Amino acid sequence: MVIKAKNLQDAEELLHSGISKVELAYDIGSDDFFRLATHWCDRGARITKGHQHFVVQIKSFAIPPNH
Repeated sequence: MVIKAKNLQDAEELLHSGISKVELAYDIGSDDFFRLATHWCDRGARITKGHQHFVVQIKSFAIPPNH
C-alpha cells in the first residue's frame, strides 16, 4: 500500500512512523530531494519514479525469533 505525502515534512513523518512505501505526491525541489535521498538511502531505502511522482520504499526487515 502506498501512502501519499503532501510535502517534505509529511514524507519524513510517514517514513519515521514506519510506513514502508511513501509517494511524494507534490513537486519536490532538488535540494529537498537530495536531502531526503541522502538521509533515507543511507538507511536502505530505494527511490523510484512512479507514474507521476517519486516513491520512497524502505525494505522491511524480518526479525528472527529469539529462541
